[in-house]
Amino acid sequence: MRTTSSRPSGFQCIDSDDIKRLKQTDVQLHPLTLPITHRTTRSPSGAKTCAWSPDNSYFAWPCGGGKVELVPWDNRENKIVLNEDILLYEDAENVTLHLDGNLQQQNEQRPTRILDGVEVVWSVAFGSGSTKGDNTLTWKHLKVDEGLLLATGHQNGNIKVWDCNTGKLLLMLKDHKDIVKSLNFAPDGSLILLSGSRDGTIKFWDLNDDGNMYKSLRGNTKWVYDTKWSPRCDMIASVGSGKTVILWDLLNNYSPSHLHGHYHDVIGCCFSPDGALLATASFDTRVILWDVYTGQSLQELCHMYPPPRPIFAAGANEFYIRGISFHPHGQMVLTINDDGYVRCWDLEEDDTDPSYVVEQANALYCTFSPKGQRISVGDKDGTIRFYQTPPKVARLQHLCRMVVRNHVKSTKIDFLRLPCRIKEYLKYHNFTKTG
Repeated sequence: MRTTSSRPSGFQCIDSDDIKRLKQTDVQLHPLTLPITHRTTRSPSGAKTCAWSPDNSYFAWPCGGGKVELVPWDNRENKIVLNEDILLYEDAENVTLHLDGNLQQQNEQRPTRILDGVEVVWSVAFGSGSTKGDNTLTWKHLKVDEGLLLATGHQNGNIKVWDCNTGKLLLMLKDHKDIVKSLNFAPDGSLILLSGSRDGTIKFWDLNDDGNMYKSLRGNTKWVYDTKWSPRCDMIASVGSGKTVILWDLLNNYSPSHLHGHYHDVIGCCFSPDGALLATASFDTRVILWDVYTGQSLQELCHMYPPPRPIFAAGANEFYIRGISFHPHGQMVLTINDDGYVRCWDLEEDDTDPSYVVEQANALYCTFSPKGQRISVGDKDGTIRFYQTPPKVARLQHLCRMVVRNHVKSTKIDFLRLPCRIKEYLKYHNFTKTG
């Protein structure tokens, strides 16, 4: 049991020592020390972003000095492939190959690539698909045939698009006036890139049209911290300064819906895999799970006890939430916090405390792998640590709910000929609201 104390705690009903621990793997990524002619410095703001490719074949992270390391991922062993071959791309023009093995071994393995974007990298995102080639009379600079792309967002507002197979720079997208904090490719393979920036704008880029920026949105926020596509690509979510949470309906002329409930800047958001829920993380020490169709707050995951009153939640505290991620099966949520804990919450349980934790100080970013078997966490020192996802088999009723919610909105469930208890479960009203 948690001992009583006058200091705020990050846990309500249990001491942190009594919670199960996430298991760390034996592999870490550190800021690179390259050959003397290509020496880099540690990024002053740490590993603030990282990403897995959709097919789980690569892992990308900013390794300092404006460079991004593209590391092969072994799907069988669920770990990065640490080979000695490094392909270094400087400005995507001069290519230097450093080989410590023989050429035959290099051909059998996918090499680790270093992409030099020059400017400090704040966001990365993988995309896959093929460009439309129905009009042979139109010349296009970018032509992709089921290839894997990596987009990097930079401190000067530029976005660069790279070919993961060759490491070459394909496009440079310019329109943002400040740091690009968020990048996301549409999950439907349409090669539409979504970006959010500290200039307060959200932009849509069509890579089928050589990266043409065809839409720009601005909410009532000074900074945009995060943006996400819904799984069906019918809406996007954006969060930022000033307690802002906005859902944009792409099928209704990009009409915005504001969700009110946070008391401080909102720094992260993510949709559940079935698109029925939106999780938002804020400096007010809370994560809120929303019904995206009704705007109802369904559950709160508190990171500070006793919870701060609204007048204090808008100020400084030692429990800022820095990142959030939904498990691919939708039953777990991952959060990182300034109190030095990585928390893994089981949404199917009634506990107000997380099911698993692990200590990691100064964490800045967290995410589940596409298959949900690994967790990556980046910190201010520029280090990426990997953890094993807690062993949990999703319940059959939860998987069935996800299938239904992939096709049925919350507002349509009451019209189904089902018992009321099942309807409430389908609407995620089984959550125990806390906070």
